[in-house]
Amino acid sequence: MGRDGRYQRLVAEAEAWPLASLSAHAHRTLQLGHAAAGVLDGPTQKLASDLEAHLRTRSEGLSLEALRALREHSWFAVEPGSPPIASGLSLAEYLRRLAERYLASDGHHPQLRPDPAGDGITRAERAAHWRWLSLRVPADLLIAGLHAPSEDEPSGDEVHLPTSHLRDVLGRPVSETHLHGGAAYSFPTLWSVWMGWFRDAWPEKLRPKDTYPFGDAMGFASKLLAAAIARLFLAAFLRARELHGERGDLRAFLASTGPRLARLASWPSGAAALQREYSHALDYLQRPSGRRQDPSPSPGVLQRVYRALTGAPPTGSRREARDSSLSALFAQDPLHAWLPSIEGRPFTETRFTTRALRYLLREGQEDSGFALLFWQYQRVRCQAHAFLIEEPGTAGLDWFQVHFNRLSALRGPLEEHLAESALRHTRRGLHLGSLEMRATPEPDWVSIRDQARNLAQAHMAAPERPESALLFHFIKERELSQGRGGHARLHADPSGNSSGFRFGDWFLGRRRQALAIRTALSHHPELLLVVRGLDVASAELATPTWVTVPLLQQVRRQSRTTASRLRRLAPQWEATELHITYHAGEEFRRLVEGLRRIHELLESEILQTGDRIGHGLALGPDAPRLAELHPVAVQPAEERLDDLLWELDRYGQGQLPTQPARVERVRSEATALARELLGLSRVELDLLLLARRYRHDTQVLEYLRFPDEPEPRARMDRVLRLVWQHLTDAGVFRRGQRLVEVHNHPAETAMAAEAQAWLRSLLREREITVESNPSSNLLVLNMLGLEHHPAMALGPHLPVAHEAAPAARPPEAPPPLLVSINSDDPVTFATSLADEYAHLYFALMRRGLSAHEALRWLDQLRENGWRSRFTLAASTRPDVLRQLLPPRSKLRPIEGLQPPPR
Repeated sequence: MGRDGRYQRLVAEAEAWPLASLSAHAHRTLQLGHAAAGVLDGPTQKLASDLEAHLRTRSEGLSLEALRALREHSWFAVEPGSPPIASGLSLAEYLRRLAERYLASDGHHPQLRPDPAGDGITRAERAAHWRWLSLRVPADLLIAGLHAPSEDEPSGDEVHLPTSHLRDVLGRPVSETHLHGGAAYSFPTLWSVWMGWFRDAWPEKLRPKDTYPFGDAMGFASKLLAAAIARLFLAAFLRARELHGERGDLRAFLASTGPRLARLASWPSGAAALQREYSHALDYLQRPSGRRQDPSPSPGVLQRVYRALTGAPPTGSRREARDSSLSALFAQDPLHAWLPSIEGRPFTETRFTTRALRYLLREGQEDSGFALLFWQYQRVRCQAHAFLIEEPGTAGLDWFQVHFNRLSALRGPLEEHLAESALRHTRRGLHLGSLEMRATPEPDWVSIRDQARNLAQAHMAAPERPESALLFHFIKERELSQGRGGHARLHADPSGNSSGFRFGDWFLGRRRQALAIRTALSHHPELLLVVRGLDVASAELATPTWVTVPLLQQVRRQSRTTASRLRRLAPQWEATELHITYHAGEEFRRLVEGLRRIHELLESEILQTGDRIGHGLALGPDAPRLAELHPVAVQPAEERLDDLLWELDRYGQGQLPTQPARVERVRSEATALARELLGLSRVELDLLLLARRYRHDTQVLEYLRFPDEPEPRARMDRVLRLVWQHLTDAGVFRRGQRLVEVHNHPAETAMAAEAQAWLRSLLREREITVESNPSSNLLVLNMLGLEHHPAMALGPHLPVAHEAAPAARPPEAPPPLLVSINSDDPVTFATSLADEYAHLYFALMRRGLSAHEALRWLDQLRENGWRSRFTLAASTRPDVLRQLLPPRSKLRPIEGLQPPPR
């Protein structure tokens, strides 16, 4: 069993603090030190006090003395047998020590340090520490710290976590079946793109209501641009030393070379004015933010300064970069000419940082001007990393959504290369046999066609082509940004929807997207080669299942027609209809709520044989243990009523064993809630059970003209009237939002365990695969480690002798579910597909499994993912992919696949 996850998380916070925190930026920290034995010097004590305040609210009861000891060990620990730190510890030396604590290089890739190093930490435990640290500090900064003491170039930007034996497993075909294209890249990729993007623009679309480092959105943008300007001068200084043998410190270099650089640049007011502007930018980067007497410079001005200093490339070359490849995009980095970024080698940024740290560790030890500018630059970069990577400690999809939503304003020109970046990032460290990328569908069919074509074009250009697919996901949302009356309203509120129906406006928007997909498949049946599935994602609890049923059924029907046509025209493609995967059971207030939402997908026949579920976490946890941890939950009254009706329906259909006392208790509570919410004097539960089922029936919704005509039908029986009331009555909605405390009664806990087992059996019968996403689940569930990830309860049985909690799996365990491993949102969770396999591998080792047992278990999940893929083998063939490209490509379309006349 691994060490306490709370401790590991706190250690990561402490280790990152001097390098990455706003406190370190405010205090302009350059070294750590003691005034006397056990007593920090003044500057270090200020930094430590801020860390103590930060950790105190996250420590769950640790004493201040324990937190101080943790901080002291994190900052000043030395290898056994090494002398203690006698004087101040420079940050460059601190970073070197931190990097060597975790990392090593095998000459090919940075990897986890394999030996226990005398500190009692095994490689598997080191991996657990690394998981938390890599969420707080960019991995490429630590890689640069590892290589700076030597003359070697860094061997990569990412730490390769898989061991040699795990790499053998990953050398077999691996499928990525749960990947959101908008986040399918690394932070170093994004930063490299920014360095070129800022020559042309700055991130003007940052959300004004978000919480930003360095103040507001404008302050954050200004710091990013000031950091980019500082990087130019730091690099120019290092380049002059490396290529021309320049001597002296950074201040002398700026005094002598800065004016010359300004004269070479083009600035409307002349070189002296440009020199004042960039000097202001460098000063702004180095000083603490938030002082009223020091207003932020305009990001627009800073962007123009950056452009002038870099000599922005001609417009034609920028267009060429947008239209060609990621490599052309990376070449827009002003430092690329000196330190080119070539696929298979580290990014320009990693090579630059390594040289800067090497200077600080050697001849630049006394160059305080360089040290201050460099570390303030790094803190801005680290704060950008923290802004985008989900911060541990808060559960739920809303917190994830905060971080994910930030990406849209910051992708810049990477938006045009998402398919290529997904392929490049996902194939690292494994044999990628199949890649499915999820994207939000545009509301017009021409854009849908172009989205599919872009994927085909990106994969045609790849040196190694896996099977490829595009899955369109309908995004759930909680609020109407501008509801009826001009105020934000919940989508669930009929009075806030222009249609007068619950979720009417949400449905209308998604219906346009669904129609666009259907039309594109009708006009261009060849798109079915890469358009392979549908998904419903995001705020799971915000939108009920019934609203999505018509959308998915309509598109699936069209795909069935298209597949039939395509089988006649190109039988060698072996095209089939679209499959469906659905984010369900990932977030739930109560276990039964998560199970109900999963079962609704089967009730409504949305999920069919060979389909998949995203996350499905409600299927995994031990119900009694969960009830013990959370004896009381708060839930909207209407959701509680739905849970009770669902439970009664299971009893009525003989799907769960009945206990008379439990049945009576459920009927009594459901009756009371229905009377309150629906305003009924007489409650007939049988009618309510039917009404709940009818909501998931597309024909019923069409008969009630949802969401187009909010006028009741002349002929409606009592069940239809209940459905109509639910859809349109604002009073029912408002009463249903009342929060109720639900206490976990032992009988309900027993029912949840039985329902869980029954639901698993249904999914097994239908060969439905559960898409597991370890790092995503770690953060969204706010877990303390992966040793008890739900996949371990759902997947192949773990050896009983090594069970950390043998009682968690009964002696005669039911057959396992099909479970796969995926990466979800790589940049948001600082991960990759190979990393996800490695994180689970080391978690299994911490549980006590042998390497052989852990590898065999992971290989089975790899095989599950491969079998569950929606991709087609024909999508690997360039001659087939060409059939998707537009006529201007001068490629001959396959006979019979020309789009029908309009």
